[in-house]
Amino acid sequence: MNGPFLTLLAAVIAALMGLGVLGTLWPRRAREAVGFGTAGLAGLAALLALISLLLDDAPATLALPLGLPGAAFRLGLDPLAGFFAVLLFATGAATCAYAEATDSPTPHDPAAPAARIPGPGPLPVCLAGLGLAILAADSLARAVGLAIAGGAIWALSPPGRAGAAQLGVALLAAAAVIVAADAPPPAPLLAALLGPGALAGLVPLHAWLTPAHRAPAAAAALLSGAMVPVALYAILRMLFDPAGAAPPTWWGLPLMLLGAASVVAGGLDATRRANLDTALAAGTVRQTGLTAIGLGIALAARAADLPGVTAMALGAVLLLATLQAVCGTLLPLVAGAIRQGAGTRRLDRLGGLVHRMPIATTCLLASLFAVAALPPGAGFAAIWLLFQALLALPRAGALPFQLLLCALAAVLGLAAALASASLLRLVGTVCLGRPRTPRAAAADEPTRPARRPLLALAATVTVLGVFVGPFLRLLADAPIRALTGTGLGPRATLLGLAPGAESPGYAALPLASLLLLAVGLVLWLRRLRGVPGAAVSGPAWDDGFAAPPAWLPFGNPATQTAGAAFVPVSPWRAWPLLRRLGMLLRALVLPRQPDDSRSPPGLPPPPDLLGGPGVGDQPNLPRQPDRPTQPNPLHRPELLSQSNPQRQSDRPRHPSPSPRPSLLLPLGAPAVALILVAAFLALCAWAGAT
Repeated sequence: MNGPFLTLLAAVIAALMGLGVLGTLWPRRAREAVGFGTAGLAGLAALLALISLLLDDAPATLALPLGLPGAAFRLGLDPLAGFFAVLLFATGAATCAYAEATDSPTPHDPAAPAARIPGPGPLPVCLAGLGLAILAADSLARAVGLAIAGGAIWALSPPGRAGAAQLGVALLAAAAVIVAADAPPPAPLLAALLGPGALAGLVPLHAWLTPAHRAPAAAAALLSGAMVPVALYAILRMLFDPAGAAPPTWWGLPLMLLGAASVVAGGLDATRRANLDTALAAGTVRQTGLTAIGLGIALAARAADLPGVTAMALGAVLLLATLQAVCGTLLPLVAGAIRQGAGTRRLDRLGGLVHRMPIATTCLLASLFAVAALPPGAGFAAIWLLFQALLALPRAGALPFQLLLCALAAVLGLAAALASASLLRLVGTVCLGRPRTPRAAAADEPTRPARRPLLALAATVTVLGVFVGPFLRLLADAPIRALTGTGLGPRATLLGLAPGAESPGYAALPLASLLLLAVGLVLWLRRLRGVPGAAVSGPAWDDGFAAPPAWLPFGNPATQTAGAAFVPVSPWRAWPLLRRLGMLLRALVLPRQPDDSRSPPGLPPPPDLLGGPGVGDQPNLPRQPDRPTQPNPLHRPELLSQSNPQRQSDRPRHPSPSPRPSLLLPLGAPAVALILVAAFLALCAWAGAT
């Protein structure tokens, strides 16, 4: 069936490809026309997809005169494709508007404008490729769309290994989509984890994502806010077949375990990074892990014939995908604005931007609060849905499966804590306090045209957190019903969310109203008490430090943290038992190397071998600078050795021990990896069978 909305969306994708060709052939003359045209076409496509989703139009298909002989490309528009098309084109329009507004150099740093892109051509081509990947009704067209989008983002990125790695991962995802088309199970699961899972940043194939975010702001926003949601959409298409049979229960276990690993790794990494853009990239890994956990819960619930639990899990997945699309676009754009206005992306050189860049600070706080799992943010609603699905899922398996669900509940709590710590660290270091450099003290706010897309995205994510129930009921209910046959129903209401028809739940709208009332009451009391006529100033709280000298106009750096205090202590250093276990595993896997620093016989071993506090167990001690020493002209070691030839020979010599062969080294690293993967899959199959 050929629908009018699908035909119009196909025409928009073709027009975007034409603008890409125009911007590539005439990059200077057509830059302005291509920028505004791309933003307008993306906004039109988002409006068409939204109308189709709200009308709950019947699925439509369209055959294109393109493709291989006998296998033409086919496009399709159903509620799931319409939902992700709204996310893609709406955030793409904001990215194009911001890129067009920041296309001129800044007065302070004209040589390196952070938000500029090398040319206007790749931007519309990337949106067209991702749109083709969403609307594709066959695996070949979806693979071609992913490959086109990967090549476009590679062209937008600066030359180097990061762009090449991103292109390679995109091509890997395209190949996985083709392989999983007609393969028997469990090949689709493995292909989804290795292809689109790697493109979404799922551990352990996430190492390419952090360097790729060091690209210009527009390229990083497309990568995080467009490419990652499309990769999640590809996983949904590969694992959820409404017309096919339900997969076995153990299909959800790899997604749950890898998602839990991604949540912990991304959350810890976000609190350790020293640069703003890389810390935000680690947050993307954490969000991908939460989405993978939701997909695993949905697969297990579908295998156990629990449609209500499946609907709640998929609701959390779609809400997390929306958060990734909006916040994944807003955060790189704000980071680009800060890098362009303050001249740096290092956290230890920023500070006090709330006074110089209030709009950028507000947008950064709104987006970080949304993903920090704090009420009434949308991230809290997503984790609440995951918790409700976990509480209803233990009836789907035996004791090993139930123990895994208990561990996942603990991981969700840890994810909320790490997200809150990352919020406090970034906002406190970047926006609050004093400026740490003169360049940060003279930071510039983005231009008025550049503020509009930032404020629009910040308002969207704020309204999404307050009206999460109507959002899921209006936009996400149709895709969930298309995948499971059952919608959210009474679980999504105007006030918020509920696990059942008559069960208490999460009331987002009343909670937001109470918070606004409390803020208004505080402001009213402050006005009632009156404001003194003259401003009273006093010394700032400096944590007991003395007044800074005259040559430190921005204060003593020791009185202001640079974010290192928010880094959690590594378990490797906090728990000696885990350290001893790690030493044992290292001795089993790696060969023993000779150690020249061993103590001679008769002397006690170092304190670390006795379990005491060694040098490696004190990571927080400040490192003292090395003092320069002057060479002593009277010190002649060669004369001492010549005057006493027996000096060196009289010392007892201790031969260094010979290297001990490892137990697993002859197998090689690939064999060890295959053994671990086989053991992991066997454990998943055993847990699913029991």
